[in-house]
Amino acid sequence: MVPAVLWAASFVICAVGDGLLGRWVLLPLFVAAFYGGMIVIDLVTYPVLSFWRGWLRRRGLLAWYLVELGILWGGTTVSLVSLSPVWIGWSWNGVLLLQLLGGALALLSVAVGTWAVAKMGWARLLFAGALFPPGAGAEENHVPQRLVLEGPYRYVRNPLYDTDFALILGTALLTSNWFLVLLAVLYAAQLALQLPLEERELRVRFGRPYRRYCEVVPRFVPRLRPVDRGELE
Repeated sequence: MVPAVLWAASFVICAVGDGLLGRWVLLPLFVAAFYGGMIVIDLVTYPVLSFWRGWLRRRGLLAWYLVELGILWGGTTVSLVSLSPVWIGWSWNGVLLLQLLGGALALLSVAVGTWAVAKMGWARLLFAGALFPPGAGAEENHVPQRLVLEGPYRYVRNPLYDTDFALILGTALLTSNWFLVLLAVLYAAQLALQLPLEERELRVRFGRPYRRYCEVVPRFVPRLRPVDRGELE
């Protein structure tokens, strides 16, 4: 639950800070750094899962967090912050209707994303579940191995991917920033590469329960009513 609370609080802090500054600075910086780092991590991780699993098996979960948070995410954040005087200025004249739409989209995305993070768990959120499968580091590193079928996952298989894209796009509209529009496009392109690899991994790991879950719960467009446990049998 703590990661979910911190996730929601980070947006409140950014919004309050930008209100005090009188312009959009912290919110676009945070969104660009967080999702820019996520794109880099996904592109470096999923295409070469077998390499990372072998390398990390001897080093443990802490080594992955140091690589992920310290090098990949940290390096991306430093780069984007260094370049921020340029890209934060890539904006169009604000249109009130678009800004209101973007603000509503961002708020809804943060709310649903917080719910999804609370159900997902911190270790799973930071790719540990993919990198430490059963029999290859999961047990000794205490990485949970289960299908998440609670909360927003009863409506859609990928609530975090939905809210991530909507949050980037909503922030782009709210702050009238072209760089964040580009980031949303890059996120969608990266997801198109990642998702087939991820779903293949889940089919191998969880077998029939995951295949049944895919049959009754949509990938991106939420169901109107939550899936019942009986439908998954």
